[in-house]
Amino acid sequence: MAGRTTTAMDPGQILTDAGADTFRGELLSAHAVRCQNFWLATATVYHDGAAEIAIWCSLNPAHGRWDAEIYYFSFEQAIRALREYEETGNIPEGE
Repeated sequence: MAGRTTTAMDPGQILTDAGADTFRGELLSAHAVRCQNFWLATATVYHDGAAEIAIWCSLNPAHGRWDAEIYYFSFEQAIRALREYEETGNIPEGE
């Protein structure tokens, strides 16, 4: 993530409408969004408005890497997936 600003979110913040708006806005500003060691998200937004959102889940400090990497192609699907992940510990399959 060299050269990319990372915005911190607290656990549970993505569950709120304000948190979802922050998530979307930060990714649209080319920032990464991170919730402690639970998840990290980045987005590539294309000229036609399409987006690719990459989400990494569960940082494994012993190995210095994330345990899962999933891709979504809409902010709404990424937000739903992160909400499910924070509520259940399971991340839905990407697209």
